[in-house]
Amino acid sequence: MEANHTEKLLWSEEFADHATSKLDANTWNMELGDGSEAGLVGWGNNEREFYTNDSIIVKDSLTIHAIHQGANSPIQAYYGPAEWTSGKIHTAKKVGFKYGRLEVRAKMPIGQGTWPAIWLLGTSLNDGVSWPECGEIDIFEGTGAHPFQVQGTVHGPGYCGNEGLTKLIQTERLLSDDFHTYAISWHEDSIEWLFDGVAYNKIMRGDTELQGKAWPFNDEFYLIINLAIGGWFAGEVDTNLRAAQLEIEWIKYYSENGIGELFLH
Repeated sequence: MEANHTEKLLWSEEFADHATSKLDANTWNMELGDGSEAGLVGWGNNEREFYTNDSIIVKDSLTIHAIHQGANSPIQAYYGPAEWTSGKIHTAKKVGFKYGRLEVRAKMPIGQGTWPAIWLLGTSLNDGVSWPECGEIDIFEGTGAHPFQVQGTVHGPGYCGNEGLTKLIQTERLLSDDFHTYAISWHEDSIEWLFDGVAYNKIMRGDTELQGKAWPFNDEFYLIINLAIGGWFAGEVDTNLRAAQLEIEWIKYYSENGIGELFLH
């Protein structure tokens, strides 16, 4: 880190300090269902989980529990009885971020078919701008099929889905063995990804604009954390898998050299 580099903590969520087992409703929204009500059946990815309130528990950490429900599940998903329940939360219209350094301390799930994600979407999505024009920044996205793999990606117009700008690295230990810090250092003309404080990917504004494609990352974004099961990215789910969990110890947001803006709605 540069000698003159300065950071200022603008916002944090320390889940071990929570007085109750519930999330702060002034910060977090619960996403529910299988995406059908949002017009995204299977959340647009053929996912198998059904998001519920009781899949999320706060006790020493925030834990998203994915539980296999079996063929007799009373919950109806788009494909029939819901095979899995899980959890998804986000800060839309409550807490937003623009530039700076965002860090999440997390322990990943294990098991073929798990799909944990810590990501950001542009708030313009709530104002009628469609995806991927609103922009998406994946701080971390992984699967149980690749339990040693860390991946950071951006999606925008002309580079989304399988064409997102991305890089991945391999770790020496399973990401499910312990907590690690997943972070981005985000500025007007660049986004850099870090794993346990070490940078491993940097995408520049010129990387898109030289190809005539927009850079939709200079506005407010909101944070999303979820544990999906199955879908195009995660692949087939292990038929013997019965449970998985994504744990979040804390989230911290800093300005860097005075750059970084927190929005509280």
